[in-house]
Amino acid sequence: MKLDGKVAIVTGASSGIGKAGALALAEAGADVVVNGRSQMQKAEEVAHQIEAMGRKALAVQADVSKSEDVDRLVSQTVDSLGKVDILFNNAGIGEFAPLEEHSDEMWQRTIDINLTGHFNCCRRVVPEMKKLGKGKIINNGSIFGHHGVPNATAYGVSKMGIHGLTRCLAVELAPYRINVNAVAPGNVVTPINDGLYKMMAGESGDIEVGKKELAKSYPWGRLGEVGDIAPAVVYFASDDSDFVTGQILFIDGGYSVP
Repeated sequence: MKLDGKVAIVTGASSGIGKAGALALAEAGADVVVNGRSQMQKAEEVAHQIEAMGRKALAVQADVSKSEDVDRLVSQTVDSLGKVDILFNNAGIGEFAPLEEHSDEMWQRTIDINLTGHFNCCRRVVPEMKKLGKGKIINNGSIFGHHGVPNATAYGVSKMGIHGLTRCLAVELAPYRINVNAVAPGNVVTPINDGLYKMMAGESGDIEVGKKELAKSYPWGRLGEVGDIAPAVVYFASDDSDFVTGQILFIDGGYSVP
């Protein structure tokens, strides 16, 4: 297995891309800390699935926008599993509205969870990785971290910030052999995007209609699935990517090509 003996933290791992990433890392041999902010029953279920593979797992509640929660998350990981080799920074939210309808609270909540949350986790795990002389950080960006997007200003800006954070830290941490890369998914079918699908559907607000409408933007002819993203997370977490850092990997069925 590529990740035998490694310990990974996956934030926002109770569902969606985070869950798929956590399970894929475990399948590749890693022990995994499953983080959730509120859906802890689901996080526990993911941890049980990992344990059924013969790996160690731990479910830890933490709000990544709060530095004290992140400190507790990492401290519990080190206390229970001894170290942190891998961080998959996945926790995030998506809220969609025209600019005039972006409230102060919506803006701040999105930046706090999506961008500051990534920063908090990176800042806390890096000292642990420096002790090991090596580490892998994988951030979850977005196609909207590269392309402008209407009706999602806070979300798009937060993802652009994640891409910038990835590049800055890749350069700073390279001397310590800590790789920092990002996956940038296209639209992946998870509940976080239901608001976007309703917007795409127009007056009907039908989620399935919205999905079909949005899929027309993708040369591959479909929206993404969580299983499309997980293999890239495993690659960035493995020794196979030791000479790869500061990269933003678009996984989007050709959306970003035109």
